[in-house]
Amino acid sequence: MPMAVLLKDLGKLTANKLPAAGSADVVAVCERIQDETTLKKAKTHPFNILVASENYKRGHGKRSKLKWEPDRDIVQALDCALFCDSLLDVSSSLSSVTHGSCISSVAVAAAMCLVIAQTEPDTQIVVFAEGSVLPCAFSSDMTFMQVAAQLIQTPAGSTDCALPITWASENVKTVDIFIIFTNNQTFGRENPADTLKTYRQVSATRKGTFLACNTVILFAICNMF
Repeated sequence: MPMAVLLKDLGKLTANKLPAAGSADVVAVCERIQDETTLKKAKTHPFNILVASENYKRGHGKRSKLKWEPDRDIVQALDCALFCDSLLDVSSSLSSVTHGSCISSVAVAAAMCLVIAQTEPDTQIVVFAEGSVLPCAFSSDMTFMQVAAQLIQTPAGSTDCALPITWASENVKTVDIFIIFTNNQTFGRENPADTLKTYRQVSATRKGTFLACNTVILFAICNMF
């Protein structure tokens, strides 16, 4: 069975007890999902694994009446495969992202934060909103669900993409690159680009900022690059 078909039909297979929980077949499925050579050969995009993982964890089809009890081993294998494949497939075009998917913004952010935590030895991840910045204690051995649980602690309110930069300035943090994930416009009182310019002048660094934006338009933040 091709990898793409396997990922798509995991829920259906589990609903039909194929493979049965705790069986050798489950072990075989998990091993295949996490096999680096297989993932690379199938050219499986990390986002496709994320979609498959979120759909499987939901325990039911999006439009059908099909239901299943997610197998814990398969869920863990999907989480491992996501980060394994992210390391293998960073050269693939992000334009292959499946439009119209049911993946939430927090799921995408959690996946990317875990990848960063596992690949960058010196990182500081924070969530922010409405004038508040909350540092998150992420480690490379955390699970996808543990990271997502921390991210949803984001304070309620409007989005101000200048907050992480202001927080770094106020706490005397030396930051090479700010990576900001957002699916909203920025409504802060300060322009993020101006805030970054001030930070660069004060910290004497010429490093940049990367924005991962889940909206169609890059707003006032766009001239931060």
